[in-house]
Amino acid sequence: MTTGADRAAVAGSWPCLHLTPRETAILCLIAGGYTTAHAAQQLHISRHTVAQHVGDMLRRAHARNRCELIARAYTTGTLAVDFWPPRPPGI
Repeated sequence: MTTGADRAAVAGSWPCLHLTPRETAILCLIAGGYTTAHAAQQLHISRHTVAQHVGDMLRRAHARNRCELIARAYTTGTLAVDFWPPRPPGI
């Protein structure tokens, strides 16, 4: 069982997410429910490029998946809690 102090220690050990403007845009879109394909279409870049940026962010955040990446982005203040990007049509 973990305590609040344990969680705070782990949260403090996460690296600060220093994101490029493109990575920030991608993170906002995936946090809003966009798929890789939708984000690529929205930003006029390839799906491969979006996937590459997401992979880079996952490695830097030591996150196992997108959900963990988004949670860490909110925890570190990289994304604001009151900010929710609009969802793409059809989602």
